[in-house]
Amino acid sequence: MRRLCPLLILIILLIPVAAGADGVRVLTEFNPPFAFDTRSGPSGIATDLFLRMADRAGIHMERKNILVWPWARGYKEILEKPDVILYAMARTPAREKLFQWIGPIMPLRSGLFALKSSGITITNPADSAGLYRYGTMRASASEQKMIQLGVPEGRMDSVHDRKLNIRKLVQDHIDILVGNIPATLYTIRQMGLDPDKFEEVFLLMSVDLYYAASLDMDPKMVNALQAALDSLKADGTVERIIESYQ
Repeated sequence: MRRLCPLLILIILLIPVAAGADGVRVLTEFNPPFAFDTRSGPSGIATDLFLRMADRAGIHMERKNILVWPWARGYKEILEKPDVILYAMARTPAREKLFQWIGPIMPLRSGLFALKSSGITITNPADSAGLYRYGTMRASASEQKMIQLGVPEGRMDSVHDRKLNIRKLVQDHIDILVGNIPATLYTIRQMGLDPDKFEEVFLLMSVDLYYAASLDMDPKMVNALQAALDSLKADGTVERIIESYQ
């Protein structure tokens, strides 16, 4: 009978995780190569990894169950609604106490982009705010960092669509595009534009990406997903997923 006790304990611990899985909503955004939508459903490094994590943690989750929303909408949802997971989120001091964190997934660099033909140089975004019009993604970590650096919100054109910001830059409606570097370059290529015509003029920040979970989410589920991620890192799965998108 004593030999059965550890097994019984394990089963008891897993029951709340599996039972609560159906009530969890998983949200992401168009943020390649970490997350994006395809005809077969959401894809990307963070999406593929999350599905592996859920499977290893014993949580039922299908690709079609993951919703791709504009970032600002997903961010508002996780702040206001219970049992939400949103990814991939930059873990910043301003956000630290707002969520439970699962990760890290991988590093992320964010910067300021301008057209090479503009000749723009930036040493301090706040000092240049009177000269240039900044285009930001609404509720993004990059936008929040610009505010933290002292850039007036009135000097930032905040939108929900990265493609819109790129078009506005090309059409001279903004002078500088603010955003994460991999997704910006990916979207520029996807739009059929020449990435050599754009340049990074300021490194805004370098942070780690995480899965963010609602504060009220069952800690057992959060811990199970973290343990699954740790094991996927240990056996090389995370590295293989990242390499498959390079």
